[in-house]
Amino acid sequence: MVCGRIWIGGRSDLAIMRRDSTSKRNGYSSKSYIAALEECLLPDYEPGKFFLQDNARIHVSKATKAWFERHGIWVYPHPPHSPDLNPIEHVWKKIKEILHRDFPKLCYLTNNEANVARVEAALKTAWWRVPQGLIDNLIRSMPRRMEAVRLAKGWYTKY
Repeated sequence: MVCGRIWIGGRSDLAIMRRDSTSKRNGYSSKSYIAALEECLLPDYEPGKFFLQDNARIHVSKATKAWFERHGIWVYPHPPHSPDLNPIEHVWKKIKEILHRDFPKLCYLTNNEANVARVEAALKTAWWRVPQGLIDNLIRSMPRRMEAVRLAKGWYTKY
């Protein structure tokens, strides 16, 4: 799992989330999400800007909400049935395309420290290979996305 932010004309560095050994099944938790936010959100967050995320459990937990509150970060409300609203989802899709094209042998790697580092490096490279023009166009589509969600009464849209 990764954390990255986009805006017109730029993007944050990509933060790789670390599994939480204290969580169920050694998975991701609010603690691991907050650590990623501290790496990819805090360094260049400007007060008054909003942050968009979906309703994943670790995104809306009490701990995460308290962290946003402590740091004065405005989280834009997200409809419960529209995970397609966030334009970064299309960036993740583009990253997958780039990974398949430029790093086709990643899927054959075994799970060891050296290979994990290779995958992380490939992810970060793919992140920076996503054309900024695509990101800018996705963000500029937000008024249309919002109107589509409004017309769909919060349910799924073509986006």
